[in-house]
Amino acid sequence: MRGKIVNVCLAVVNILLSAIILVYTLLIPKDSNMLTIQEGIVVGYINILLYINIIAVAVADIIQSYNHRNDSVFNIFYLIGVFSVGFIFIKTPFICLFGIITGLVVLIKSLKENLVELNSIVGISISIVLMIGILVTGGLVYKYSDLGQYIKNKENENELKYNTEYFKYITELEETDTPYINVKKDGKYGYIDDNGNELIPFKYEFATPFVEISAYGKRFQVALVCIDGSTKIILKNERDVLSYKSESKSENYGAKYEELANIYKNTLKQEEPMKYEIDDIKESILKAKAYNDDSTDYTYRYDYNDEYDFIVTESFIENTYELAKKEDLDVRIEVEVKHVDYDKYYLYLYSNRTIPFFDNIDEDSAKYQGWITEYGTKKSLTGNVQILDFFDDKVLLKDWNKKKVYFVDADDSSLVPVSETFSDIYVCQNGNYIVKTDDYNFKVIDKDFNKVFETEYKVINPRLTAKELYLVTDNIDNVDFNDFGYAKMNWSILNREGNSIYDNIEQIYDIYYKLPDDDKINENNYLKFQNELKELNYHFPGDKFYEDKKSK
Repeated sequence: MRGKIVNVCLAVVNILLSAIILVYTLLIPKDSNMLTIQEGIVVGYINILLYINIIAVAVADIIQSYNHRNDSVFNIFYLIGVFSVGFIFIKTPFICLFGIITGLVVLIKSLKENLVELNSIVGISISIVLMIGILVTGGLVYKYSDLGQYIKNKENENELKYNTEYFKYITELEETDTPYINVKKDGKYGYIDDNGNELIPFKYEFATPFVEISAYGKRFQVALVCIDGSTKIILKNERDVLSYKSESKSENYGAKYEELANIYKNTLKQEEPMKYEIDDIKESILKAKAYNDDSTDYTYRYDYNDEYDFIVTESFIENTYELAKKEDLDVRIEVEVKHVDYDKYYLYLYSNRTIPFFDNIDEDSAKYQGWITEYGTKKSLTGNVQILDFFDDKVLLKDWNKKKVYFVDADDSSLVPVSETFSDIYVCQNGNYIVKTDDYNFKVIDKDFNKVFETEYKVINPRLTAKELYLVTDNIDNVDFNDFGYAKMNWSILNREGNSIYDNIEQIYDIYYKLPDDDKINENNYLKFQNELKELNYHFPGDKFYEDKKSK
C-alpha cells in the first residue's frame, strides 16, 4: 500500500474528510437543542456516518504511517491525520486543519517523488469506498435541514389537518367560571380546577392554558397539548381540532408557547391578542382615555372627569399641562409641573383619580413628586421617595434611598410608616397584598397589615391571584433543570385561607423559569434565576420615571 496512486487517493480522502468536518461545524449547531426534532434525527445518522468515516480514515492513516515508517515525512503526517479522530470529542472548525495539512503534504510528496512500490488494488478500492462514503456524508450535512423538513412532511401525512369549517358545525360548550389550570406533576400534564379537582386526566407530555377563540359567531376555548409524539389543539371536552408532528420537543416550553401563538394567529385566524382564561394582573392603574381628535391647539386631550378634560401640549422646550372645562375648552387651569405620566392612548392616574406629577426627576437636586387634585390643586412631597398609589386613607410609598416600601397615613405630612417596611409589594384584587419582607421571605397581608395566613414562604408567585390562588414554594436552593434550561419547580397551590389544594407541581399555567445567559448551571446564573423567582413585577403610575433607580 506504499504505491503512488494509493498515497494520492488517501491524501484526497483526508482532504475531503477535513472539508466535511469544516462544513459540519459551520452548518450544524453545537447545541442539539437548537435543532428541530426531525433535524435531530438526520444529524444523529450523520454523526454515525461521520464517526465511521473518521475511524476508517484514522485506521488507514495508521496503516500507512506504519508502511512508511522509514520515511519520516509520510510517517509523521499520517500520524497527524490520525489526530483528526479527535473531532469525535472536539467539535470545532480548527480540527479540520490537521486533516487538510496531512492530505496536502502527502499529495505533494506523492506526486513529486518516484514511488516504485506497486499499487495495492485493495488499498485503492478502500480509498474509493471511503471517498464515496465521505461525499455521501457531506451531502447529508449540506442538506440536513431540508431532510428534516421532508421527514416532518411525511410524518404529518397521517395527522389531523385543520378544517377551516371545523367550528361551523359544532356547538359552543356550556360557559362556566371554572378555570382549567394546566399542571405538570410526576412528569405528566393534566388540568385541575381552582379547588384542585381533576378536570382532564394527567396524560399529556405538555399542555398550555386554554385560550378563547371566536369562529362563526361562536366562542370556544382551545389549548395546545402533546401526546404520543403528536402536538394537538384540543377543546375542553378533549376533542381534537387539529394535530401535527412538531419541530420542537415538549420540554422546550418557550417554543411550545410560540407554536400556540402561531396557530392562534395564522391557522385559527384570530385577530384579537391571545388571552388566557386567568388574567395575568401586573397593575391596577386607573386610566383616562385620550380623545381621537386632531388639534393644532394641543397634542393630547384626555377624558379626565365629568367636569374637566386634561390637555397636554408638547414642546421642545417644556410641555404644558392644563385642566380644561368640558363645556368650554378655552376655560383652562394651567398646572405648573414638569412631568406627568401619559402616552398617546392614556393619562395614568392614582386610584383616587388624582393625577401624579414628577419634577426634577432627572436632576441631582431635591426630587419633587405629588398629585394634582381634580380641581387643579397641587400637592407635593420632597425627597427620594416615590408615591406608588393611594389605598383608602393610606398612601403607599417607596423610599429609593433605603429600597423599602411602606404605608403612611394620607393626612400625615411627616410620612411616618404605619406598617412594616417591605422590599417589594404586589396588590391583589381582593384587597390583600403579597409582600416581600426585609429578610426576603414572602407573606400575604390584608388591608390592616395582618397576616392572611401565618406561614411565610421563600417565594409566592401572584400569577393566579385573579382566582384568589397563591403559588408558593420553599424549594429554591436545589432546583433541577431540563435539557432546555427550564426549572423543575415544586409549587403548591394555596386557596384564599392559605390551605393547600395541590402540591408537588413541577410546572403550572404559563409560568416557567429558565436559566439566564448560556443555560449553564453556575453560581452566577443560579443567583439570577433565584432573583427572578422573587420578582413580583407589579407596576405603579410613574414607574418609568424611576427606571434608572431600579437598576442601581
